[in-house]
This record gives sequence, C-alpha cells and structure tokens, in this order.
Amino acid sequence: MYRGTKHMMRIAGLAGAFLAAAMLTPFTPAATAQEMDEATAKLNAKSYYKGEPAIPKRLPKQTGWFQMPTPPAEKIEKHKFMPPISAEAKMKAMQSLMYYNPFSLKQMINFMAAKKRAAEGLSFDEVVESLKTKGNELNMRFVGVSTPWKIIREIYDPNYPRVEIFSFCDLETLARILEYSPEFIVFIPCKIAVMEDRDGKIWLVTLDWDVRWMDTSLNPNRISDDIRKRAISIRERLEQMMEAAATGDF
Repeated sequence: MYRGTKHMMRIAGLAGAFLAAAMLTPFTPAATAQEMDEATAKLNAKSYYKGEPAIPKRLPKQTGWFQMPTPPAEKIEKHKFMPPISAEAKMKAMQSLMYYNPFSLKQMINFMAAKKRAAEGLSFDEVVESLKTKGNELNMRFVGVSTPWKIIREIYDPNYPRVEIFSFCDLETLARILEYSPEFIVFIPCKIAVMEDRDGKIWLVTLDWDVRWMDTSLNPNRISDDIRKRAISIRERLEQMMEAAATGDF
C-alpha cells in the first residue's frame, strides 16, 4: 500500500512539474530608466489571469465504475482541526515530490508571487497611500503594518532597501474560511508588501493563491461554491489594490 501511494505521489509530482513549467512565462529583464509606461503596464499585467482558463469551471464529481483514486468524502465540521501530519511523513512526501521538481527555490518562490512595479515618479509613500485608499474602497480592511527595514538598517545594512508589509482583511470571508479550515490561519490576513529593489524601483508583491487552480481536482472534499466565489473575489480585489497603487490612483 505504501509503495503504491508513493508511486502515485511521484507521478503526480512529475505531472505537476511539467504543468508548472508549461505555464511559466519567459523571464522579463530588469527595467531600465528609459522604459515607457506601456512596458510597465505590460509587465504588471502578468500578475493575474483575467481571461477564461482552459478549464473554465470546476470539473464535476466523479461517477460511474471508473474513477481516479482519491480520499473518501468527509463530513466537514466547522472550526475542526485535522489531525497533524508528522514531520517524518512531510519529509518523505516532499522529498519524493521535489525529486521531479525542475525549479530552484528562487524559481518556486517566484511562481508563488504576484507582483507589480510602480510607475516612474511615484514615491514610496504615495504608493502606500493609494494601496490603503483602494483597500478601504473595496472592503479590504487595513489591519496592520510591519516595517522591518527600520531595524535592518540599524543592525545590518544602513542602506538596506525600504520594505513594508501591509495586512488587509475581508472579515466575513475570513470567518467563513476558518469555519471550513482552521489551518488556513497561516495564510491570513492577506498581505501586500511594498518594496524597493536594488535600483530603487518600487514593487508591490503578494502571495498568488488562485482558487481556480483547484478546479481540476477530483478530491470529493471541495470547498463550497460560496467560499470559492469569495476566494476569487479576494484575489481580484488584491489585484485591483496593487494596480491602483502601482499607477498612483488615489
């Protein structure tokens, strides 16, 4: 049983790696001072898939005598934690999957990040002001900020680029998601970082989690249509906030 499961995990890992490789776009070189606003807009458009995906909606639940093997359907109880997974099991599973993973750690992190570069001429504080204003307009409540650059400049590098991490939250959606999966707390509240790069250009970065990626999953333990709709809305609002901040839309 263990060997069969491990073999399936390796196949799944290989398939996922090939799929991810096919989806990755070519690397975009760092911007120069002579680039036009159109080039920046083209770069920023890569941060969210706004068209209709190849699989436009969730696949139907499996029926009939031939079905892909999945865990059994479970009754979802609100606010109930799942049993912990041992560190040993995680190590074995991830090392098996990573054996077929063609990406470096840097490439994997890049795959998980959505980012936009702010337009030339905008100051750091103007970008932040636009971000907060748009968040308030879209019912993404500002709930906190972290400013590690201030301490880093004191203890490590006095010229370290400025970086601030802003937290936003749609409280009703947060409540519903935690009812479904208390473990999801590790991802919330939603965060958008405003950062300077080595050339002084300003970037906005957030975790890229698009629930539509799960539409091809055959696991019967699906999120509700309501949570799926809310999750899509959250991701779209984060995109609008980053776009407003990147363009100086107050």
